[in-house]
Order: sequence, then structure tokens, then C-alpha cells
Amino acid sequence: MGTLADLTREDVVRAFAEAKVRFARADADLKNFRFPSPPAAADFDRWKELSGIWDQRDEELQAAREDLRDFDRGQLTVAG
Repeated sequence: MGTLADLTREDVVRAFAEAKVRFARADADLKNFRFPSPPAAADFDRWKELSGIWDQRDEELQAAREDLRDFDRGQLTVAG
């Protein structure tokens, strides 16, 4: 992508779609995680890692959703 002036709605929609795919993958990974019995410290570490990735992907998805909304309203600006 070039400058902000070069962005098209298609670019913003594509970024939103990519964010949705990354979030869905992180969501599935977290939902499919199962603690063995008995759980080990490494299992808790893995769960924390998956939770952190989920949080990051959720934030990215929300930002992409806001970018699309702002683009449609003509209010998309460069974030500092």
C-alpha cells in the first residue's frame, strides 16, 4: 500500500478481511486448547500465549473494523 491518499475501499476491505481470518484462527486455537490432566506449568504458559495472541488479534480486528467505518464516512486518518 502507498500513502493514505492512495487507499481505496477495496484496500480497507481487504485489510479487514485479513484481520477477520487472523482473529478466527486465533479464536479457534484458543477454543481448541485443552489442559491435560494434570496440567503442567508449560500448559499454563501455552494458554497464556494463546490468550495474548487472541487479545492482539481482537484489537487488530476492532481497529480494521473502525478503519472501514471511518473510510466509509470519509474520516480515515493516519494514526500517530
